[in-house]
Amino acid sequence: MRWGRQLLSCIPRHPALALGLMAMLLVDSPRGASAQSETDPLTLNGPQALTLRVPPLETVNEEEVLRVTVQVEGAQGPTRVFVDGLPAGARWDEAARTLTFQPDFIQGGWRHEVRFTAQDSRATAQTRMTIAVRDTVRPPEPRILEREELHGTLRLTLEQPTDEWLDSPGYAGRTFPAVVSVPLAASAGYPMPVTVRLHGVGNWPPQKQVAPDRFVIEPSDPNLTYWWGYSESLPRSQTLAGAVPPYTARRVLALLEWVLRSYPGADPERVFVEGDSMGGAGALALGLLQSRHFAGVFARHAQPVARAHRPWRLAQLSSLWGMPEEELPDADGLGVWSRLDMTRALRDEPGARSQFLFLEHGKDDPIIHFGSVVGPSSLTGESFYGMLQAQHIGHVAVWDEGGHVETDPWLGPRWWDRGWNPRADAQTLLRRDLAFPAFSRSSWDGHPGTGGNGRQPWRNDSGYAGDPKVAGDTGWDGDVAGMLNRSLRWDTRQLVDTHGRFVLPLRAVIGPGVTDSPVVDVTPRRMQRFRCLPGERIRWTFGTASGTVTAASDGTITVPRLRLGADWTQLVLERT
Repeated sequence: MRWGRQLLSCIPRHPALALGLMAMLLVDSPRGASAQSETDPLTLNGPQALTLRVPPLETVNEEEVLRVTVQVEGAQGPTRVFVDGLPAGARWDEAARTLTFQPDFIQGGWRHEVRFTAQDSRATAQTRMTIAVRDTVRPPEPRILEREELHGTLRLTLEQPTDEWLDSPGYAGRTFPAVVSVPLAASAGYPMPVTVRLHGVGNWPPQKQVAPDRFVIEPSDPNLTYWWGYSESLPRSQTLAGAVPPYTARRVLALLEWVLRSYPGADPERVFVEGDSMGGAGALALGLLQSRHFAGVFARHAQPVARAHRPWRLAQLSSLWGMPEEELPDADGLGVWSRLDMTRALRDEPGARSQFLFLEHGKDDPIIHFGSVVGPSSLTGESFYGMLQAQHIGHVAVWDEGGHVETDPWLGPRWWDRGWNPRADAQTLLRRDLAFPAFSRSSWDGHPGTGGNGRQPWRNDSGYAGDPKVAGDTGWDGDVAGMLNRSLRWDTRQLVDTHGRFVLPLRAVIGPGVTDSPVVDVTPRRMQRFRCLPGERIRWTFGTASGTVTAASDGTITVPRLRLGADWTQLVLERT
C-alpha cells in the first residue's frame, strides 16, 4: 500500500501497462533500499571457486509467502551462510539455507537488497538478491479534514474511510476519526521517532498536546474492540460465524504506513506503540503480534491474556469475537482468544520474543487487577511475568499500590522514573535495526507475588485489590511496590555486531547506599549479523569472567549470571 504519491493514482487499469508501471515504481522506491553497500554480486578467494547461487530478483505480493533456497557450490568442509539486509519480518533458516518472507499489507512498493556471504575454511563468496514487494493490497487513503499549527507541531485531524480489508463487509465504507501530530523540524536528514498512541475506554477524542520532537499517531477504537478486530459477519448477523480478522489493528497499521510514506522525517526504525488500559492491551497485541514494525512497547494497566478479562468485559468482547470456548478463527486460522494470549505469543512467535516491553501495573487496580500479570494463563500454564523471564524477553516492569488511575498513596506518581527513556536516551536506546540485551532473573528484581496475603477477599472483578487511596491495604502478596530490570543499562553507541563478533557494554545504575551489584542472565536480541545456528558453541567474556554457551533451538544465546557493576563492562561473544 503506497500513500502520498500522485503517480499511484495514475496507474492504468490495463494489466500489462499496470505491471510495467509498477515495476518502475519498485525500482525507484527509496526507503526499502539498503543503506549499506557491498562488492560486486560475486566475490571469491581461494584456490577453488566457492559459489553462491541465488536468483538476482524475486518479486512477491503483499500477504503472500516467498521462499528462496540458496545453493552453495565448491565448498570445502563446514560452510556458513550469513544474510544481511533482510526486510522486516523475513526469516533466514541457515540450516536449511532458506529465506522466508511474507510481507504484510503495508510493506508493498519497496525493494530490498539482501546480501549473502558464504564462508568455508579457505574461501569467502558474496552475492546479492533484490526482493521487490508488489503493492497489491490498497485500502482507502485517509483524508485530512483540518490542519492546526501548535508550537512547532502540525496537528492533523483525519477521517479514515474503510473497505473490506479495514472493515467487515457489512460495515465497509464508514469512516473513523484519527489525529496525527507532525513535528515541523523533522526531515529526511533529521528524522524523528514515531509514537502510535492507543486510547483507553472513554478517552477519545485526545487532548491537544505539543510534541515537537516526535510524530504521534492517535487512531480511534469507538467499538471497543481492544484494538484488534471483530467477526466478519457483523453487523449482518448477531450469530457470529466465520473468521475474526484484525480489522482495527489493520486500520492502525494503515495510518502508520500513511505517515511513514507521507513524511520522510518519520523514522521507521524508531516506531513505538503505547497505551493505557484498553490501549495498553492493544499496545501489547500490536507490539508483539506485529513486532516487525515496532522498536518498543509501552503498556500501562494492560491485560495481556484475553481470556483473563473480568466477566463483564468477557461478555462485551464475546459479542465481537465469539465466546472463548468457541475459538472462532482469526484471519490466519488460530482461535482469536488464543491469538490474544500474550503468553502464547511470547512462547510461540520469534518476532514477539525479539520485542522490548515497558510495563506498569497497580496492585490496587480494580479494573485490570494484578492477576493479569502474575496469574497463570489457562492456555500456557504460565503467567505473563513468568513467561517474560522464561523466554528471556527484553523488559522493564514496575508495579506499586496504585489503582487504575490513582497513583500510589505512599510513593506518588512515577516514583520509579529517574529520567531514562529508551525511546530518546542518547546511550541506552532502542531501534528496530539495532541489537539490545534482554535481561532476566536479575538478583535485583522485586518479588511481585502470585496470590493473596489475607488482607482482602478474592473478587472476580478486582482480584485482591484494596482501596487505592489507602496505603498498605493491598490484598496481593509479594512486594507492595517493585521493579524488574529497571536499573540495568547497555551502551548502544559502542555496539559491535558482525558475522564473527558481538560486543555490547553493560552496567547497573548503583545509587547511594547500595552495596551489592546485580547478577543477571543476558540474552542479546535483534542481532543483525551475529546470528547463530541451533546448538552452536559461542565463547563469551565479560571483564575477567569467561566461558562458553550453546545456542538454543531458535539460535538465541543466553549468557548466565553476569555480575554487572557501576562501570561499563563489555560483553563479548565470538564463534568457537
